[in-house]
Amino acid sequence: SALLHKDRGYILTNRGEVAALDLSTGQPAWSFDMIGTLGVVPHNITSSSVVRRGNTIFATTSNGVDGEHRHTASPESPALIALDATSGKLLGKEASGISKRTLHCNWSSPAIGQVKGKDAVFFGGGDGFLYAFDPVPNSDGILPELWRYDANPPEYRHTADGEPIKYGKFKGPSEIVGTPVFANGMVYVAIGQDPEAGDGVGMLSCVNADTGQPVWTSKDVSRSLSTPSISKGLLYLCDYSGRIHCLDAATGAQKWVHDTLSRIWGSTLVADGRIFIGTEDSELLILQEGPELKELAVVEFEAPVYSSPVAANQTLYIQTQTHLHAFKTK
Repeated sequence: SALLHKDRGYILTNRGEVAALDLSTGQPAWSFDMIGTLGVVPHNITSSSVVRRGNTIFATTSNGVDGEHRHTASPESPALIALDATSGKLLGKEASGISKRTLHCNWSSPAIGQVKGKDAVFFGGGDGFLYAFDPVPNSDGILPELWRYDANPPEYRHTADGEPIKYGKFKGPSEIVGTPVFANGMVYVAIGQDPEAGDGVGMLSCVNADTGQPVWTSKDVSRSLSTPSISKGLLYLCDYSGRIHCLDAATGAQKWVHDTLSRIWGSTLVADGRIFIGTEDSELLILQEGPELKELAVVEFEAPVYSSPVAANQTLYIQTQTHLHAFKTK
């Protein structure tokens, strides 16, 4: 998704660039070539959204493994960078070694929250760790790491005998694909993989933003590409297998699960007392928000809905694989 701020729109292109567009003309104000400048090798495609703090843009590089899935092609390149929002100048980068440990690719989008009352950048790494970074680079141009949390339980990474479990196995480790969500002093994140890998074990974590320690985890959620939605003390999250989960955001207690009998690539949208989610079977499900499961409607479209629904200006936007639909509220 594009980030809009005043007269600028910020996107990642399929050429491995971070680009700022002049919204009045549609022309680039600047572009930063992550491949040419940083040597990153995006796997499949550059895919994530940027986030802005003050006059700084934070972007994921999509650095990943080579085409044969054997090793990270550019292990020294950063997975997360900071750019000047006005000029596109590189201000800083992470140096936590994420690329060296990357399982497949870095696709998660960064998010802004707080650690001990100060702004922080939360990032879901391609190595399956959730990171918190200081948004202000040090004198060496490095984003200081505040903490990291392994979003994979030990049994996903190693067998009982201590042998590493190969990536891609049903019971193996996963990276973070969805965006970490900061709410009420906590960070919520799920693990998942490229849909080509199929189903597998997953986990949803609630992490204390100050300490980086888990408050609760749930293995009822399988591999997920989705970003959680949090509203009125409840958390809603889809997994790739097609289930929509509702949990208590504070305790992780499960309220309900709804199986759509389809694959889900996008994320839930909670708006106007309803939960909206699209499926690979070309359907939009509308559920009632709250601790009781109630299906309000199922709307059929002409093609799969891989993206997340968006609500803005009393309009609901649904993008299928072939069309963009806008529905005005009454």
